[in-house]
Amino acid sequence: MKKAFIITVSILSVVIVGLIVALSLTTTNLTSTSASLESIYQRNFYDLVANVNNMEVEVSKLMVSNDSTSQQKILSNLKQQSSDAEGTLSYLPVSSDVLMETTQFMNKLNGYCSSLITYKQGKIEDEDYVALSQVMKSIASIKQELNSVMEKIMMGYRISDNLGGQGVENDNFSANFSSFSNDTIAYPSLIYDGPFSDSLNNKSIKGLVGENISQEQATLKVQEIYGNNAEISFKNETKGRFETYDYQVKLNDKTYFVQITKKGGFLLTVSANVTEPSQSNEQAQSGTDSGSKPSTDVDESIKISQIDAKTSANDRAIDLATKFAKERGLKDMECVWSASSNKTAYVNLAPVIDDIIMYPDLIKVKVDLTDETIVGWEASSYAYNHVEREDLVATLSSTDAKKKVSSNLTIDDQKLCVIPLDFVGETLAYEFSGDYEGYKYYLYIDAYTGDQVRVLRVIQTNEGELVL
Repeated sequence: MKKAFIITVSILSVVIVGLIVALSLTTTNLTSTSASLESIYQRNFYDLVANVNNMEVEVSKLMVSNDSTSQQKILSNLKQQSSDAEGTLSYLPVSSDVLMETTQFMNKLNGYCSSLITYKQGKIEDEDYVALSQVMKSIASIKQELNSVMEKIMMGYRISDNLGGQGVENDNFSANFSSFSNDTIAYPSLIYDGPFSDSLNNKSIKGLVGENISQEQATLKVQEIYGNNAEISFKNETKGRFETYDYQVKLNDKTYFVQITKKGGFLLTVSANVTEPSQSNEQAQSGTDSGSKPSTDVDESIKISQIDAKTSANDRAIDLATKFAKERGLKDMECVWSASSNKTAYVNLAPVIDDIIMYPDLIKVKVDLTDETIVGWEASSYAYNHVEREDLVATLSSTDAKKKVSSNLTIDDQKLCVIPLDFVGETLAYEFSGDYEGYKYYLYIDAYTGDQVRVLRVIQTNEGELVL
């Protein structure tokens, strides 16, 4: 009896020691992960503060500068800083609704600087000084708000510890930015005859049709995609520019995040937990059936092997993406750009109607070739822009448009397409692809005015081809 007691105590001791070690390791791992996450958040916040501080300095320089060369240099700096600030804003764990006006302001300021550089050769005129004085006041307000948050961080405030609150300032990081979306900061309209206008503030969602669906109906749509073997969990309702039902789906050792829009039950986004080398996001929304254009994320469980196994992996990925889109009720979708790299294929789909490519309605798809599944789907451009377009008749012939192309470019293909303009609107254009001294180019001529509206060059990188 005594021996049995000793054995029992010994076993329990070993179990307890094991649990202590496991708990210690878990705690260490959680602490390490938390520290790493906090470091990322703080680095992005510091970058944002630095960009805004620099922006205020650059705008103040413009207000006292009278030399066009100096002004153009300052505008270039301000343009880059506003772009960087917009990027860092997107990486902060803050509700998109809270930062929407600030993000739009940074985007519009970037376009405003581009317009001054392009159309006025950097020369600031009287009416521009009025707008810039308003810009300077807005940036100063943003700077003041950010610095108040910075002071809290310097006093030990941790961003990662304050992400779960419900509107209480001390418990919710987003609450620190509440003034960004109210009347505390006056964002100037910046209306002018350039490539962006105030209509961007009121950009409407044109591609979603039908009545609002219930959560139960959205769940059925997710089940249609992933089948009965998938573990589907409803997570949240998002009430941003798109109102969505958000789901987590577990299937075949993968976890997916899925968004179904409340209006019309449209599949907006899917992303899978696939680790791969990062790719540049600065790529044009255009191309041909060969090339590359990394996309955002999505997923599905249809096997590529179900499609013609004799075709190349990239061609099979295109077939899979197209088939998946059609099953979602999207008609006339064709591949307009594709590439494969590191066991991943990138496929951009767009409606092609009457041989005209509708680039504003682009849907980006990513295919994991390792286990032959779709792992990326991003359809916000389609949801924003898709409409039945009428009167797409070019007033400029393809022959006359071709005359507008530089003789240095050896043209190998041409297409008619609708392309998005830099900041708002779209136009019908001729797309000419060709080569010059070993480089591939895409050049776009407005089919109404004959103006060259965009030129892109394909460059080779370690991760595939990019279009810049």
